[in-house]
Amino acid sequence: MPNESRTTPSNSITYLLFAALIMAYGWGYRGTVGHEAGAMLPGALLGLAVCLASGRSDWYRRSVVAGLFGAAGWAWGGSLSYMEHTAYTMSDSFPDVYYGYSMLFFLGGLWAGIGGGILGLSLTEPRSVLERFARAFSVVCFFYFLAYLFFLVAPDYKDAYETFSIRTFHDSDWLSATFALVASGLYWLTCRKDRPASALFFWCAVAWWVGYLGLTKFGGLRLAPLHRSESWGGVVGILVVLLIYLHRRNNRAALMLSLYGILGGGLGFATAVFIRHPVALRLWPFTEQWPQWRIAEDSFGLIMGSAIALGVLRLLRGRLASPAEDTPRPPLDVFAAFALLLAINWVNFRRHAAPWIERSDHSDTAPLLGMSMNGWFVLGGALVSIPVLVGLLQYLRGSRQLVPQTAFGKSAIVMLLLVWGTVAGYSFHDTPSASSMPGHFLLWIPAFAATMLFMTYVTRAAHSTGTIEDPVSCSDRRWNVGVKYILGWCLVPLCILAMTGASVAIQDGPAGGMPRKRFGPDAYWRLTARLLGTWRVAGIADTLGGNAEVQKDLSVTAFSFAPDRVVTVSTSEGASETTQQWMQKDQYTWLKWRLNETDPPRYAEIPLQFRDRRLFIAWPPDSQSGGYLVLEREGE
Repeated sequence: MPNESRTTPSNSITYLLFAALIMAYGWGYRGTVGHEAGAMLPGALLGLAVCLASGRSDWYRRSVVAGLFGAAGWAWGGSLSYMEHTAYTMSDSFPDVYYGYSMLFFLGGLWAGIGGGILGLSLTEPRSVLERFARAFSVVCFFYFLAYLFFLVAPDYKDAYETFSIRTFHDSDWLSATFALVASGLYWLTCRKDRPASALFFWCAVAWWVGYLGLTKFGGLRLAPLHRSESWGGVVGILVVLLIYLHRRNNRAALMLSLYGILGGGLGFATAVFIRHPVALRLWPFTEQWPQWRIAEDSFGLIMGSAIALGVLRLLRGRLASPAEDTPRPPLDVFAAFALLLAINWVNFRRHAAPWIERSDHSDTAPLLGMSMNGWFVLGGALVSIPVLVGLLQYLRGSRQLVPQTAFGKSAIVMLLLVWGTVAGYSFHDTPSASSMPGHFLLWIPAFAATMLFMTYVTRAAHSTGTIEDPVSCSDRRWNVGVKYILGWCLVPLCILAMTGASVAIQDGPAGGMPRKRFGPDAYWRLTARLLGTWRVAGIADTLGGNAEVQKDLSVTAFSFAPDRVVTVSTSEGASETTQQWMQKDQYTWLKWRLNETDPPRYAEIPLQFRDRRLFIAWPPDSQSGGYLVLEREGE
């Protein structure tokens, strides 16, 4: 019976806490693996959690599918760059700190707005519509997989692509957007029944290009220094298209979740970094070395998960009608379980294996049985994956002996495997030690607490089902955001202002003595932009800012600094080499000089310091005690 369910969970506070804790764990994990793949885990866990704790049997049947859509929704924001904005909040300049928190609000809102809207689709749309989305999504992912395999066997092309991306497209995800455009366009042409779904992917890809080109490439708007990705304009385009789509579908319930995500995700991101602030400053009682980033990640997950769960709870209390189950369940359920149990773990666990593979590559020990460490990890992953694939195939064919008989039980197994499998993967990635244990505990605690809430509260409520009286369609006007939501937006500038004032007040000067400047002549991005180009060597100075004395025995004659951080060094013999790099650390720009050709190589980090129109580099690189190399821009 499609309408058989509870109207609300038995305990709203516990419901919100469960969703918050499960996403706090997921976001802490995402902080380790990063990028789009890492962001899929918290989205998947949140989708599973809000369904399993709902007390609604119809949502139990949607749990794994909601996990898939949550993963896809939160993956979009993985391309956003935000590290530099957290650095601005450590400045002692009020405008720079306010800018940092404002941009964190902006980026968090983008992230959770898309995630909430796509999660809302899984809770409201007919299963046939969701299947169309899943097929279009799999086509786009197939193109991504082909690109991954190509770059895997042709690393030189990967290096060329990354260099081209940095120099031409602000290190953005332009290739991913292009693949989505081409894949969805071809699928639209070849599969008529799935055209509405492929059209959404197509227009999202078009909007990505419009947003990026209009705001950043030609509009000139940049949120971070030159070496950071500027995909935010494209993500703005995706969010706009999603909101228009939900409005045209008259899906007010999913639109409401997206709007809750924008506000909650924005406040969550800014507040999480504010919570981290005294820890980063090592104020009492945080005088020891605390895992400050894990604290921020857990806090962001807690707040964002709570915001989305508040919106979902409103749907439950408002008696949202059950979505239509108009096609057989197994095909989409099996695809969703495959994505959650295998695909997400494959793309994330390769990062867990990377430290071990790197250590093995630098070891003198011969490969075991002639197989490299990378090969052994792939073999181990295959041995784990094959039984899961066989089990999913048997389920698709009608065999149910190996899985729980209830929809709740099946989804519960998926969620628990996803949580504790990734806990084990992270422990393998970063072997627990005396220095890393606090970070591990801040990851294990929300995972443990969410699991205990699930086992003690959610499972007791799982069999308490009833019938929805007077179900409300997802297009009903009662799902429009109300006065409280609008009031929340009115308070946003005041909240950011308060966090800015408190952050500046509790620190004595810039954190660590390193100011992060977005505005003014010493702005971070101005110093970087000033560096780019070719500089000729004028000579050696005894002191910083001193006069250059020409020395005939200098082995270098010019330095060329490129946007991709490659430094081309011209030698006195007329040759040039590109093994050196420039980088940014704290407020300053540094030259990362490779000292030898050993594996692993040794590096020296040399500050690049401007004095008037000249650039000074402590020289020689191996000792930095012989004075300063004086550079003058070519043509001046």
